[in-house]
Amino acid sequence: MEELSDEAGAALLRDNGVWGTDTELRAAARAFGGHPLALGLLASFLKETQRGDVRRRDHIRELLDDPENPRHDHARRVMESYEAEWLAGQPVPHAIMRLVGLFDRPASGACLAALRCKPAIPGLTDPIVDLDEGAWQRAVARLREVRLLPPEDPAAPNALDAHPLVREWFGQRLERTNPKAWRAAHGRLYEHLRDTTQEGKTPTLEDLAPLYQAIPHGCRAGRHQEALEKIYRDRICRRRADGGIEFYAAHKLGVVGSALAVISWFFERPYETPIVTLTTLDQLWVLSEAALALRSQGRLSEALPALRTVAKETTDWSNAAFAASNLSEAQLIIGEVAAAVATAEQSVAHGDRSGNEFNIMAHRADHANALHAAGRREEAGRLFADAERLLKKRQPEYPLLYALRGYQYCDLLLARGEWLAVRDRATKILEWESASASPTLLDRATLRLALSRAHFGIALCDVLPPQPAATARENARATYALVGEAIEGLRATDILEFPPRGLLARSAFRRSVGDWDGAARDLDEVEEIAEPGPMRLFLCDMALERARLAFARIAAFAPLNGLIDDSPRKPEPPGAEEGAKLADEARANLAAARELIERCGYHRRDEELAELEAVRDGHRRFADLPPRV
Repeated sequence: MEELSDEAGAALLRDNGVWGTDTELRAAARAFGGHPLALGLLASFLKETQRGDVRRRDHIRELLDDPENPRHDHARRVMESYEAEWLAGQPVPHAIMRLVGLFDRPASGACLAALRCKPAIPGLTDPIVDLDEGAWQRAVARLREVRLLPPEDPAAPNALDAHPLVREWFGQRLERTNPKAWRAAHGRLYEHLRDTTQEGKTPTLEDLAPLYQAIPHGCRAGRHQEALEKIYRDRICRRRADGGIEFYAAHKLGVVGSALAVISWFFERPYETPIVTLTTLDQLWVLSEAALALRSQGRLSEALPALRTVAKETTDWSNAAFAASNLSEAQLIIGEVAAAVATAEQSVAHGDRSGNEFNIMAHRADHANALHAAGRREEAGRLFADAERLLKKRQPEYPLLYALRGYQYCDLLLARGEWLAVRDRATKILEWESASASPTLLDRATLRLALSRAHFGIALCDVLPPQPAATARENARATYALVGEAIEGLRATDILEFPPRGLLARSAFRRSVGDWDGAARDLDEVEEIAEPGPMRLFLCDMALERARLAFARIAAFAPLNGLIDDSPRKPEPPGAEEGAKLADEARANLAAARELIERCGYHRRDEELAELEAVRDGHRRFADLPPRV
């Protein structure tokens, strides 16, 4: 069969019991080249061993590395027939297929040239090192005739590709029959990609692609330590002037998901047992990196064991503080609020022992954020203020908490209704951003989210002097644009736990202008992201906002209706039947929110739940509730 489109491949996976977002399913189809057989095998593997979760397709090597797996039986028999009956006695085509088997993607002309050059790799390239170009092209053409290789790609005429299972079969065959040649070939590819890549000072993802490709070859050559240090840390993550790791690809390019594919090569068993040839510290480091990458994909249940191991085994106070902070953040998202508070408190203690000024400041803010979720608002406020005082002492030119921790402080201030304070704070940090050479994607997005939420609160509460209608409309449009920019920025970080924050804020804004359908779509997307994790705190926030949306529709309450260009017409109260249905929806969502609050210890939402339950019971009008943004 011909290759399937991304959409058709996604449909094939879904029809065979694989679940995930449309984006994730399309990405999986694209990663497997749209090959129907490969996608069918992937679907079977995921359904039978990974609960059908498309995000866990990185475990596919467990299938491909097992030559005795019954799913390979048909493909293996076909390839054995090719080798025995057609390739026998044809050393050049046979060698070409084994070269193609070294790759997990199309083999570029440059990589093939590196393999073909002298000296020959014994048992692999002997037949082709002295081959002239005409003989090489004739052999390639013959392989294409029998469909072991697909037709030439006009965009890359010197590249060679094959069906993923064909590549895998020839690669495994070489590894089993001539492991020395297999390692030598991967070592040569590693050195070629390492030495010919010139990524520059501010590389794009395309610039870094050959380095990502080099790592699997280096690891297959047994050079795990070198590949980790010299390629991944020094050239993909990159170093700051002080020698610390910058995490360039993640923070500047927003490609956290790509880290997981790379880090998996440093494990004997992903993501539990690192390669034993790595140093002890590096084994802990790759566990930590894998956990953060898993967390970025919303795979929290997989990330927590690795995070716990790192937090337990790390003895250096500075690294132990970061390990505890990372574990606390994951515990918080998954809904273990009390554990998150306790672990964040440990991160503060470790940070203080480290003597590092940044640790002492940053982990107080992390502890404050966990306390806020637990409903301990006053303690959280004191710790945020304490962290900000330490920051001001450390860098007086930037005396306000910024980046993610700054947004978390703004989140607390917004919960207090301090709209103007957050507006002024975010505006000042925006000025710093304009002067900064390279703010991260997350910095930019969270800043815009805080600012949009502040303007939204100001509009709802009428805290400013009366404004002309034209000015009010202009401010509303700007607010809506800001939250849209924030959502796009949060998506661009490639970290799944961030977009729900923006989607919840936009849903509330859309509710306020009477865009019921738009608000519901945003909440549906929050559920789609948060449910698999599970990200229980977002599920609780979503349930509360769905209840608000139902009550707003019952009351036809849209206080900002008409202020943005595409506002729907002024809403009207629903009929009796629809009103009863909306009331049932509100009750169901409030019940779900109560269960999550009690189960998770998410007492930050106690007051909001009580307000909405009073509306449900007829004790308050929805329009009289204080605004929640």
